[in-house]
Amino acid sequence: MPNEEEVNSEEKPIEEILNFDKPDFTFVPKETHEWRQRGPYCVCLSCELSHAVFIGMDKIMIGQNEKGPILVNRKEYERRNKKK
Repeated sequence: MPNEEEVNSEEKPIEEILNFDKPDFTFVPKETHEWRQRGPYCVCLSCELSHAVFIGMDKIMIGQNEKGPILVNRKEYERRNKKK
């Protein structure tokens, strides 16, 4: 039966040398993004790599154009669209 020293000497350290100049994967974002509001975030649903932007609770996304999401002040939007 091997003793503790023999067992430890057989284990090789787990390490990997990474070359960040030549990554295995390169993410190239799309020209346009399909944004949806999820709580205080605008989340892109169209890209392979998920990403989002924090907009806070005081903004609401009311649409999207070629420049990106259209954000307005939530209180102002609710005041203007209040049902009578």
